[in-house]
Amino acid sequence: QWPLDDIPFSSSGSILLGSPIGSDDFVSDECLRIVKQGEVFLSKVQGVRHMQSALLLLRYCGTSKVNHLLRVVPPALVRNAARLHDRLVLDSFQSIIGCQLFSLQQRQLRLKISQGGFGLTSAVAIAPCAFVGSWAASLASLPSRMVNFPTYPEVSFDSSTTTVQQIKGIFEGFQGIDDIGSIDNLAGSAVKLQKRLSSHLSESQLSSLLADADRNAQARLRSAGAPEAGAWLDTVPWSKDVSFSNAEFQTAVCLRLGLDVPMLRELHRCTCGKVLGSDGYHAVACPKDGGGIRRHDSVQRVWYAMLKSVGFRCDLEKIGEFQNKRRPDISVYDFKDGKKLLLDISLVHPEVESFLPSCAAVAGFAANRRDNIKKKDHGSPWQVEPDCARPVSGRRPPPFV
Repeated sequence: QWPLDDIPFSSSGSILLGSPIGSDDFVSDECLRIVKQGEVFLSKVQGVRHMQSALLLLRYCGTSKVNHLLRVVPPALVRNAARLHDRLVLDSFQSIIGCQLFSLQQRQLRLKISQGGFGLTSAVAIAPCAFVGSWAASLASLPSRMVNFPTYPEVSFDSSTTTVQQIKGIFEGFQGIDDIGSIDNLAGSAVKLQKRLSSHLSESQLSSLLADADRNAQARLRSAGAPEAGAWLDTVPWSKDVSFSNAEFQTAVCLRLGLDVPMLRELHRCTCGKVLGSDGYHAVACPKDGGGIRRHDSVQRVWYAMLKSVGFRCDLEKIGEFQNKRRPDISVYDFKDGKKLLLDISLVHPEVESFLPSCAAVAGFAANRRDNIKKKDHGSPWQVEPDCARPVSGRRPPPFV
């Protein structure tokens, strides 16, 4: 028996296990009240002085504050609260980074990290997925929890049944899924329905953003969504080796979003004589400034230190390893079969004008193009792995709990 006296009832509704139950106005108002309570936490996150740490707290703790409501309250009743939550998260991000986001950047912010975004999922967009997924999971467990409940061998969805029609109705009016009919493709088992709906939503959001973006933004998005290209956003700053300064982190975020880099807003001239644009493109791509060599050497040092730390015997730029007399960046020895590993590190910018049309259409085109050049330089016996598009993984911490 439940201690009903301990549950605060009113004439319009009540809160049960954190879920508002009652009239539509009561439920909607309670959802807003709960979201406003989380505003205190978000304001404290904005006060964290270390940008990298603050963004991790925002993504892992701030965006999830509303998840329970999305799963237990019908989307129409939680909509106002979800909109407020999205605005608060956006304001927090802009406060942490110190930059204002335009429409396209705000949409990129909501994408998964593996798609080139920042994983700050929109509560408004995900609400139908969360509610339908929770409903389906609950329905599947009801027969074992309730007496005299009709027994179903498996909860399933057929696109011709009223269930799917109800799902389509829930999605109507929500952003992110324009083709409601494509939900028919999700018909089948209710297991992991929320994950499948969310995946469909994410793909739709990415396709829509790419369609509205120019070629430079398309190339940048595809590059940012390459495997491990967003690993730095998941990195916990547990030591100085994996900790960004605020200036470094702000610059990396701006480059990923296509925003002006604050430290480049004042007019500066490159060593080549040209003015550095505030978008950071020239500062990253200019071959005469020496910045490319410094970044190359930085990656080389991280890999060298990482290999040495696990016991490999290594040489830097040893002469005579390649037939064409060029020096590999790192030579690695002590393999059981007597072979050695030669690492040749190369950096390439996906927005280089000659690559831009292809990079905007195909992810990893610039890296694959550079791989082909390497293969020709080193001859047929040399096998090149297409890792040029991936950032060095040495900046990631070991698995943690």
